[in-house]
Amino acid sequence: MAIKVNFIIVSLIFAFGINLVIAHRESNNSHVSADIHRKKASRHKHNSIITTIKTIHGDIYDCVDIYKQPGMRHPAMASERIRMVISQELERRKEMQLASEEEETDQERRRTSAAKSLWLNKKGCPLGSVPIRRMSKHRKLEPNVQPHFINMDDRVYASTTDSHLDFAGLIVRNAPSGRFSGGKATMTIWNPQLKGDHQYSSVSMYVEDGDNQIRVGWIVYPALYGDSRTRLFSRWTSDGYAKTGCYINHCPGFVIFSNIIPLDYPYPNMSEFEGTQYDTTLIVFKGSAGDWVLNFNEEENLGMWTKSIFSTMSESAAQLRFGGECFKPQGQEYSPQMGSGRFKNGQYDKTCYMRRLFYFDPVYGNNVIDDSMVQPQDSRCYYEGNYGYNYKDNFYAYNFFL
Repeated sequence: MAIKVNFIIVSLIFAFGINLVIAHRESNNSHVSADIHRKKASRHKHNSIITTIKTIHGDIYDCVDIYKQPGMRHPAMASERIRMVISQELERRKEMQLASEEEETDQERRRTSAAKSLWLNKKGCPLGSVPIRRMSKHRKLEPNVQPHFINMDDRVYASTTDSHLDFAGLIVRNAPSGRFSGGKATMTIWNPQLKGDHQYSSVSMYVEDGDNQIRVGWIVYPALYGDSRTRLFSRWTSDGYAKTGCYINHCPGFVIFSNIIPLDYPYPNMSEFEGTQYDTTLIVFKGSAGDWVLNFNEEENLGMWTKSIFSTMSESAAQLRFGGECFKPQGQEYSPQMGSGRFKNGQYDKTCYMRRLFYFDPVYGNNVIDDSMVQPQDSRCYYEGNYGYNYKDNFYAYNFFL
């Protein structure tokens, strides 16, 4: 009996030992497989990098082949039409470059001044490549850094004391044709102070239709960018950020054109309370191929969202929004500042404002917004101030305070 028991124990130990060996081999194989995938991804990234450049702040950017950038990994970007759009944009830029070598125009001088003030090489990436910021290996953007969504159609916005997302500004509806094909806004640039980790404060223009959205503006978001600088930003979604969309250009969907201005461009000058006001102009419009294009300061087409990544917004949008948005995680007592942080209604040298608000109509073209289209929106902590057309000074045109 003892011999039989010992035999069973030895058999179990032997079998268990084999299973351990198999499990160890499978584990090793999975690690090897993961390593292979990582090496392939790293090799692909390395092969797509043309050169590396630095900003005056010390940020490192890889100049990535325009056809191999992260945005091109979206399935919708595989079509020959997209490659043709990019090719045409490259040809246009080559012509601009050749023309500027002969005689630099004022527009070209303004276009390149931003690059000269940002890049140590004073020129940005080589033509045919785009700047992609190299992220620190020690920074984990997920899951704490996620786009947050306010669906103004459903009135799901921060208006209660336990909410953590606030919007204040103007909702623009009722285009003459019933639809919008883009918008334009000039917004003063500030550096609002945050009051806790993972907070952000932004001023933006939104093009949206239900849970489809394009948003562009400036933002202060240390958890995302690793600093408290005021930066250009954009984001998009086709499902209310459930499965699609992101802030930075490391996810597919947005194709960068510009070799000069990165999508997270740090603005060099901040507006001063009772002092000099600095602003930026952002435009979202439908390009000749029907895709949504982002323009920076009326001088540089930064890139595009192909129309096929959207569902309800592939051809046009239902509404525009202009205003500020702030976020604080639940449990934090204090909200971040919005705009200048000191709301003084009607005072251009003290309060953040947006001016020269335009809407684009697919039938009736580009027009200044008027009061009949506007619905003002406050939140629990932030206010939308005076709005309307400034007939005394066309510099402001249709404007409002926030």
